[in-house]
Amino acid sequence: MNSQEHPRSLVSVQGGRARASGPAVTGTSQARRGEDAVALPVIPTKTAVALLLALGLLLPLMATAAAEKGRGTGTVQSSQLYTPPDPSATGGLRGRFDPAAKPAVAVMAQAVDDWKSVYKGTLEDGGRAFAFSGLPVGRYDLVVVTADAVHEGLTLARADDTLTADERKAIEAAILKSTPFFDTKLMHRSAGVGGDEGNARVFLQEVRTRPVTLQSAEVRSDIQVRSLKLVLTERAGRPGWALVHTREIIRQEVTEGQVKGLLAHHYVPRLGGVRVVETVKDLGTVTLP
Repeated sequence: MNSQEHPRSLVSVQGGRARASGPAVTGTSQARRGEDAVALPVIPTKTAVALLLALGLLLPLMATAAAEKGRGTGTVQSSQLYTPPDPSATGGLRGRFDPAAKPAVAVMAQAVDDWKSVYKGTLEDGGRAFAFSGLPVGRYDLVVVTADAVHEGLTLARADDTLTADERKAIEAAILKSTPFFDTKLMHRSAGVGGDEGNARVFLQEVRTRPVTLQSAEVRSDIQVRSLKLVLTERAGRPGWALVHTREIIRQEVTEGQVKGLLAHHYVPRLGGVRVVETVKDLGTVTLP
């Protein structure tokens, strides 16, 4: 209770529910037609709270408020993000994760020859197995997300990586200035060709840790938004670099009980360059760090 709150309140029970009025009211309440009203004297606020606790009416209200605070927004993240399976393609992938690893919450396959094409796999056995169908013939890099980590085998460069330390810093500076919605950014890996005609690709993780304003104008400080994406950059004069394309791989709404902030990152070469032909390839057991 704050210092400006009225020191006294009137509590009445109507229809089996407790109701507390704001200011103090002199006298007692009167029963209305169709209501079960119990007239109570004017009592101090602390006493009213104690009475509600005794009646078992305040705890459910407190529990409901806590549940409301920790709930998700119901927004479907990444609803239009993924490439639909090709109905004419008979290729696919399947496999299981090492039993010692944590279950996956998402698994994606990105086409090596077409960075825009990202397919979402189906999880089975409580996140311990996965499958892809309708994949065109080609090579794919897999990205596996668990509750507290991301494991990826993305092909960032075909040729040798010739980026210098200064160029990586310039790329990082350009990324930090992009997409101000996300206040926390981490460039996990980068590779490419340096020099005046340089270009590079980056695997990036971003998180919105500050309060989020919903379309309803409600402000939520108990949720976060996380994004994992592939970023394509090019040299833009000396010494700058510019972001020219981004391809989001997953976007997550992080609610109460889930790991907040940046996920741990693991580069797993075996997840990269997986060949898909016209049949379903079984990868067997996939070991994750």
